[in-house]
Amino acid sequence: MTAPRKGPVIRWGIWGTGAIAHQVASDFPLAPGAMLRAAASRTHDRAERFAAAHGAANAYGSLDELLADAEIDAVYIATPNHRHADDSLACIEAGKAVLCEKPFALNARQAQQVVDVARRNQVFCMEAMWTRFIPAIREARRLVNSGGLGPIRLIQGNFAHPMLPGPGSRFELETGGGALLDLGVYLVSLAHHFLGVPQSVRGTAFVGSTGVDEQSGYQLVYPGGALADFSASLRTLGTNEVTILGEGGFLRLTDPFYRTHRLVSGSYGPPQPRRDSGSLVRRRKLLAATIPAAKGIRRRLAPMLHLIKGPRARSFSFPGNGYQFEIMEVNRCLHEQRTESSVMPLDETIAVMRTMDDLRSQWGVAYPGE
Repeated sequence: MTAPRKGPVIRWGIWGTGAIAHQVASDFPLAPGAMLRAAASRTHDRAERFAAAHGAANAYGSLDELLADAEIDAVYIATPNHRHADDSLACIEAGKAVLCEKPFALNARQAQQVVDVARRNQVFCMEAMWTRFIPAIREARRLVNSGGLGPIRLIQGNFAHPMLPGPGSRFELETGGGALLDLGVYLVSLAHHFLGVPQSVRGTAFVGSTGVDEQSGYQLVYPGGALADFSASLRTLGTNEVTILGEGGFLRLTDPFYRTHRLVSGSYGPPQPRRDSGSLVRRRKLLAATIPAAKGIRRRLAPMLHLIKGPRARSFSFPGNGYQFEIMEVNRCLHEQRTESSVMPLDETIAVMRTMDDLRSQWGVAYPGE
């Protein structure tokens, strides 16, 4: 069982010292009540360099050494995708709270296994889907939940970054590569966040010579007709924006949507019924008679028209990369003796994995052991 946190500081360890780990580590000073105490890697030298770069007191050459440190409360897992489930299980069995990099596992079966063990041991566990904790995303969620956009009908978006093939790259099947698990998971998770579990999913993909989806597109279909339409690619650069369209308005999460600083919104009235031709003629005559007065009014109102119609952009700036917000969420949950986050609940992580399993099965993409 995760021990109750009595002190104000949560002491963290990082397992894995790659690029993403460096970005997360650099945000620890921005998370009140969080201290990066230790770093661990497969080689002690690499762990020492990482610890020195980020002010961590201890460096370890294995996960076992990190888990043996009684001063560590929580572990951020930043290993390759295929290691996530086993590494999470090891941390949970050691009684350490877990923040595991996305994707949480390779498939829903692995994810369910981790969740079952975490719940049985009453140890905190959360997928590091940091996008959900970004201020602009939280505001978007508030607006949607408040009904400000009316019923949501469509979510559209893409996430594409060109990457180089090679050992250890996102093109490797053995390590859980592919556009869906690396990039598309953000989009699928957003759809679940705003619309819930889809009724059905369908997708297309280009599966390259290594067996992973290098580019993929997918539609999530919801009861009542709402759709989420996404694409992801390891071969090109996308606009990397997401637009949420409701019957009464829209929201656009600007590039890069997964850590956006800017939210663009707009509203519009309900659709109007078509009028017959006689009605149109009468309206045109009335308009012609009132054009001179209308022009004068328009000139006087011109400085204010942009406040009445058109998109509105709001800034949600923050320092650092934005990982501090998920760290703060884990800290909050631990201080409140919670074993799950209500923002990124474990059941939703499993549901997202099931959606991605369904898509991969349509493309014939299977990871070793499946």
